[in-house]
Amino acid sequence: MIDRRHLLQGTGLAAVAALGGGACARTPDSDASTVRYWGMGAAVKDKDEAVKAAFLATDAGRGVEIHIDQVPSSGAADMSQIITAVRGGTAPDLWWMDRFNAVLNASIGLLEPLDDLIEEYEGVSVEEFTSQWLQFAIDELTYEGSVYGLPTSTDARGLLCNQDVLQGAGEEFPFSRVDAFYATYQPPNAPPSRIALFSQRLAITATGPWQNSGNRKYAPDLPLTWTWLPVAEEGDPTYTWSGGFSLVMPKGSSMSKAAWDFMTFHTGLDGQRSYVPELGSLPTHLHAIEEKAYDPTAELFRQMLPGSTSRPPLPVGSVASDAMDRAKTSVALGSKTVQQVLEETQAMVVPKMDLFPGFRMPETYGERQEIEAA
Repeated sequence: MIDRRHLLQGTGLAAVAALGGGACARTPDSDASTVRYWGMGAAVKDKDEAVKAAFLATDAGRGVEIHIDQVPSSGAADMSQIITAVRGGTAPDLWWMDRFNAVLNASIGLLEPLDDLIEEYEGVSVEEFTSQWLQFAIDELTYEGSVYGLPTSTDARGLLCNQDVLQGAGEEFPFSRVDAFYATYQPPNAPPSRIALFSQRLAITATGPWQNSGNRKYAPDLPLTWTWLPVAEEGDPTYTWSGGFSLVMPKGSSMSKAAWDFMTFHTGLDGQRSYVPELGSLPTHLHAIEEKAYDPTAELFRQMLPGSTSRPPLPVGSVASDAMDRAKTSVALGSKTVQQVLEETQAMVVPKMDLFPGFRMPETYGERQEIEAA
């Protein structure tokens, strides 16, 4: 899971650096057939290249040049690269960005809204056009009624269990020793082969479908099984949460027809059926889900999607997430009471939300969505 600590500092940096950013944004290139794209990352650049090749083979891609640089979203609120590019007039036309940061980035002026492009190039309403994707993924990209990106991949969380360790369990482990446990058996930035689950030190962990590739590569003989997150009472509806990525147009993007066509191809059925199975994640495009365009080992997570949603799409979502992480740890360690961490969390988050008077999340946020699959 992506570590979101130190996000408060990043949010402050982004807000300050973004001031005046719109005045420095570059004008559209004279060559509207050239698309500059900051992609998924060096480790998976072959997926970007495959989508690029497929797009260039279409009628819409004829005569288009796509230049890919691997400058992906870090997942944290350190937006220094995109802020520098926006203010310096060198922002790409398209950027592969963690959806968790979408509302924050939109609120400080780093992203272009897509509503006008949808109506101009697609000839339908925003609501009709965005209905092709999972609703929670669209909600995560919506700020003050406008859509600021199109969703790519997603996931869900379940429990991964080592049956051998479970059967031998029985000794109570004090939570106060958890940090020492992980420092010993799964230190920060440890290689995938050195995680506590694979070394038979950990019985259960909450993770997602991306873990399957590591299981096959590093622990093919371990008795690892998946199950759903627990519910409070028997018969309660299942639940989980999902993250994922998106394509956005940073402030200063050419917003050209070529950029739009590549964006919609990449996030649409053809694009997602190309790279999602290789990433080990799940599609956000409903037709891709229906035709099971994902690794078969992710089927359980596909079944979880109707009961899943994103983290709350707030302009201070990073601050809230960081505060909740600290609160959870403090209560589990017994260093603070529940009432104390509630008051501290409120004191940290509320003043920052006060900077966005009248803010409302999408009305559809949190609603269950029925999802068909073949």
